[in-house]
Amino acid sequence: MTREHPPLPWRLAPGSLSQQEAQFNARAEVLWFGFVGRLDASGWAEVRLSGTQAGHQGGAGLAALNGGVIAAGFDAACVLAGLGHYDTPTVVTLDLSVRFLEPALVTRKLAFRAGAMRTLRQLATMEGALWDEATPSSRPLATATATVMPR
Repeated sequence: MTREHPPLPWRLAPGSLSQQEAQFNARAEVLWFGFVGRLDASGWAEVRLSGTQAGHQGGAGLAALNGGVIAAGFDAACVLAGLGHYDTPTVVTLDLSVRFLEPALVTRKLAFRAGAMRTLRQLATMEGALWDEATPSSRPLATATATVMPR
């Protein structure tokens, strides 16, 4: 996935997108991880960490996000992207595959982005990437693909 590979445009109207974004950000698991999500006008769902804690970091001797937190960030971004396509309060992840490309240092300005590449009535395929926003021309730190469905 590259930044030049655009996702499908949102199916929902702007007012509905705002409602979906607000209910996503109020979810217990989103708050627990410290994620903050937004749906941008170009069809990308973006999830950031509001801050990092020691528990977010892995044990490899680096100040880097733990792989489980990265997977959870992609899951959150893909679910949020699904909420932009389905008029339902719940979207569930059926499949998630993550590729770790380099350490996601917590000193970087990290952003998970996901978007729908294909949507059907009951399924959507998502692609996502974890970016260092401080280095816009950089390669992604991790990528993901997912299948989600409205519930």
